[in-house]
Amino acid sequence: MKKKLLAVLLCSALVASMAGCGSSSSSSTSTDTTETEESTDDAEEEAEEAEDTTAETEEAKTIALVPPAMTSPYYEAVIEGATEVADTYGYTLSILAPESESDYASQVQIVEDFITQGVDAIAICAINSEAITTAVKEANEAGIPIVMFNGNAELEDCDVLSYVSYNQYDAGAMVAEWVAENVGTELKVAIVEGLPSSQSTDRMGGFVDTVEASYPDIEVVATQAGDWEREAGMNAAANMITANPDLDLIYALCDEMALGAVQAVKEANKDIQVIGFDGNPNAISSILSGELLATLSANGSRTGEQVVEVLHSYFNGEDVESNVVIEAVMVSSENADQFPAE
Repeated sequence: MKKKLLAVLLCSALVASMAGCGSSSSSSTSTDTTETEESTDDAEEEAEEAEDTTAETEEAKTIALVPPAMTSPYYEAVIEGATEVADTYGYTLSILAPESESDYASQVQIVEDFITQGVDAIAICAINSEAITTAVKEANEAGIPIVMFNGNAELEDCDVLSYVSYNQYDAGAMVAEWVAENVGTELKVAIVEGLPSSQSTDRMGGFVDTVEASYPDIEVVATQAGDWEREAGMNAAANMITANPDLDLIYALCDEMALGAVQAVKEANKDIQVIGFDGNPNAISSILSGELLATLSANGSRTGEQVVEVLHSYFNGEDVESNVVIEAVMVSSENADQFPAE
């Protein structure tokens, strides 16, 4: 609005300048006329620039970003990466998430509200892949492109522009291989699961399938849900420690649950190693302090960057990859100083 007003004022100034020239005496020199014409040209150029900038502002895109919740610092990293790229391109990033990672109904409602608002694109990390399909189909009908991130389970009968994620099953397998190489091949392991979801299934499945196929003496003796939360993760770990006093390792499917498991191990006064998943700054700090053994970094910042890059390509009519793979890496005391910590 200010830029439009600037254009109007500049045009008014131009009219006023022209009126002033008309009222000048006939003794005005040709130099005066040339200066007036130059002034007029400058005013017209400034007015055109103001109009161009206004047009660019009016065409600015709004991208809705919908994490499952803000419980995990991983999503803060996603937002940080997405915000940096959105700012570069002049996009508005609108972020809203449910209060908990179990509230899939609220996440569906958030997406539906963004559709009603007429945003230009929506990026979602689904709490429940089946539940979110209804909202995604509504977005399809409204012509709003959808990007799914931090999960590569394809939504049935939905049009998804791109899935931006690391392969979570392969990442679970990576954790198993790292454990075999760095901890041992004769271990009793407990797994702290997340809420029922493709993320939880894949992260655990990759680990379990790998040890069963290649390391039969790494035995998964217990699993319990920790709901992606630190306190619930601590309680789940405590229960499994009590039931299995000879545990060697706890594998938690997210860092918040892993940090809860670290606390449970301390309180039980046990020599049990804990591995997390996400690569959050607080987990990196725990590794550096010698508490958490390792975590898998899912590179949340890079994920956020790629979400916006995919949509930028789409807005510009360019080809978009249906699957954008983010590289995951194991983080331990050997390389933790290369990652951001709290």
